[in-house]
Amino acid sequence: MLSALSPSTVFGVPGSLALLAAAVLVPILLLVAGVAWVALRRVDRADMPVVLLGLAHVISALCGLLPWGRPTPPPALPQPVGDEPEPAPGPTVVLVRPEPTAPAVVHRAQ
Repeated sequence: MLSALSPSTVFGVPGSLALLAAAVLVPILLLVAGVAWVALRRVDRADMPVVLLGLAHVISALCGLLPWGRPTPPPALPQPVGDEPEPAPGPTVVLVRPEPTAPAVVHRAQ
């Protein structure tokens, strides 16, 4: 039987279980880091808050795979703001200036 002070334990956990946990957690962390790196390099700066919030959703979902982790619902994604309706146009004002009229040129058929 293994004691807590045995050299084959890590933080009171058997070494084989610690290696198994590391073998599972390290690829998951590398996957999250890779997806985040690719997403952040390709996104416009204007879309950065939405992308970071989406990454928070992904990381929270992956936390549900851990035996001690509970996924917490991140804040909801912001809804697209609809365009505000344009105000009704005001009355149209037409300015009429008197202009001298030119005498009409009449062409007669010969």
